[in-house]
Amino acid sequence: MDSSSSSALSIDEARALRASGGWQELVSRAALIPPDELFAEPELAFLAAVGYRRTGETSRALGILERVEPEVRRRGDRRLLIEVINLAGNALFESGRADDAEARYSELLEASSTWGDEDGKARAANNLGVLANVRGRRDLALTYYQRALAAYQRLGNVRGLAETHHNLGISYRDLGFDRDADTHFSRAAELSEEAGLEDVIALAEAERAGLRVRWRDGRLGGEMARRALERFRRIADPTGAAQAIRILGLAALAEGDAAEADARLNEALEIARAHEDALLHAEVQRDRGMLLRDRGDADAAREALADAVEHFEQIGAAAEAEALRVMISALP
Repeated sequence: MDSSSSSALSIDEARALRASGGWQELVSRAALIPPDELFAEPELAFLAAVGYRRTGETSRALGILERVEPEVRRRGDRRLLIEVINLAGNALFESGRADDAEARYSELLEASSTWGDEDGKARAANNLGVLANVRGRRDLALTYYQRALAAYQRLGNVRGLAETHHNLGISYRDLGFDRDADTHFSRAAELSEEAGLEDVIALAEAERAGLRVRWRDGRLGGEMARRALERFRRIADPTGAAQAIRILGLAALAEGDAAEADARLNEALEIARAHEDALLHAEVQRDRGMLLRDRGDADAAREALADAVEHFEQIGAAAEAEALRVMISALP
């Protein structure tokens, strides 16, 4: 790589920005590198894709991965190939292409099992657990997460442990075991604090805020969601910020402020529309639809709920989609 691209961003600098969560600086500096030079260094191109995905530019991340993957395979770089397959699966899932994501995660599990890559197997199990949970197969999701936890504990991978505890919390929440969910979210936050993982801390804070809202404590839920929002904005994570804003809307509703709830949910929807995250989009439109229904605006509620159904179906969340269809059928 020549001096111009090196001065824009070196591989070591890109690795450090990834480790510290400096996503915006990573993509800003990667954008200064001419495409031919960027793709001449597959790992640098991959790291740019990581940054684009983290800043909500999922399509751009997928475009980079599609171009870089053949070269990674040609070079026989197993470590980087596992990273590429995993990131591609994550980006596909967020784009609403759940079946394509499952194929990549299954490929990741097979390849890492063949190569004896324990970290790759743990990532595959974790991600397959996310898919299983979204599809309503909670028991299967918990099985995948336990496999991932065991592997990450053997490896001493703190990020992996924190992310898996976060995912376990979501599964227990969806099963209705809120206290167990809160325990896992708290553990995810503790591990992340020790390792300085701002992104996972913010995710755990947002989920714990959502639980407080479910427990009818809108004031505390709002305070916790605002802390999560500050973190998401500090690390330039737009979809994470939108999730925190969504929870702020629900907290306002729990406090009886429907106008504030409406404003917050509309703000979250604008961000969801600007960035590809099918699950976020579905959740925001579901919440908006229910608020509009309760305010007596049946036509607007029907439109929002139908949009939520479409996005839930994209990620294979059949139970959530069917529940909303029932809700739509009951509208006047």
